[in-house]
Amino acid sequence: MRVLIFIATVDIILSIITYTYLRLHFQAARSITFFITFLLLMINTVACRFLPESIPLIFAKASAWLSGLWIAVMYYILLLSIIHGCIHIFDKLFSLHLPHLKIASTATTCLLLFIAWGTFRAFTPTTRIENIETDKLPSQSKYKIILLTDIHLGQVLGRSYSEKLVERVNQQNPDIILIAGDLLDEKIRYIERENSLEPLAKFKSTHGTYMAFGNHDYLDRPNLWQKMLENINIHVLRDNEAIIKQQIKIIGLNDWSRIKGSEAIVNLSKSNDKYYSIIMDHQPRRINEAAKNNYDLYLAGHTHTGQLLPNRQITKRMYALDYGR
Repeated sequence: MRVLIFIATVDIILSIITYTYLRLHFQAARSITFFITFLLLMINTVACRFLPESIPLIFAKASAWLSGLWIAVMYYILLLSIIHGCIHIFDKLFSLHLPHLKIASTATTCLLLFIAWGTFRAFTPTTRIENIETDKLPSQSKYKIILLTDIHLGQVLGRSYSEKLVERVNQQNPDIILIAGDLLDEKIRYIERENSLEPLAKFKSTHGTYMAFGNHDYLDRPNLWQKMLENINIHVLRDNEAIIKQQIKIIGLNDWSRIKGSEAIVNLSKSNDKYYSIIMDHQPRRINEAAKNNYDLYLAGHTHTGQLLPNRQITKRMYALDYGR
């Protein structure tokens, strides 16, 4: 409920700012048709989370898509309002008589194209390859590890996305698949409606698939969610470990949103000298603690690199490392 209240509050604030900006600069935004359309989009941002299951899937997904895109549009209109407001002040101070309609039109067109480009990129992910060497494994030992994180299966990303993901992963012929949290977005019922988990049972790897919980994985009946994952052979690690071929140790931590301490990091580190020790921690908040306790590889997700430009300027300051190696 707190999440919905937060979304509704943000929706109302952004809607007021967006509508005011568009009405101020565009004649078309002053019509009753525009107002009704705008109001429906605003209501849909929250209402899409309460749609009954009797609603056809295509309409439910369309509603969720509109909600996500609409939030992005409003966010960038907010930034545009701030920048354009500063231009207005500068114009008044120096009597420059700038063409504000052209500024608003050009900027709005650019931000819509930018959102379209970002949406395209979200569905055409880039595979990054990192080569890591260690003296803790025999010289002839080589492991290909796939790291996935923040898939957020739900209303928007469903079964078709899962199928494409499995195809991309299996093409890599991995030895180990690791999921660093937030496989779930909001509600399990969205997963069940499309049976979005079923394709993930077809992950192919030599030594299995392991997952740590992220903050979203606790949003809806986490114990049931864990059982569903384990039923398709995804081994969930919540402050426990798995040993592979007596060479690699994989640790999965409970998310920082549930357990903020480092007790599990310390307790599970006692055999780190015997194995190449990998730790999955969804939110990258305990990097230093992992280093102090002699883990070899720390894997995380959560930040989405800020998700929307220029938010990385925030995540870079929140975490010791918000992206990359």
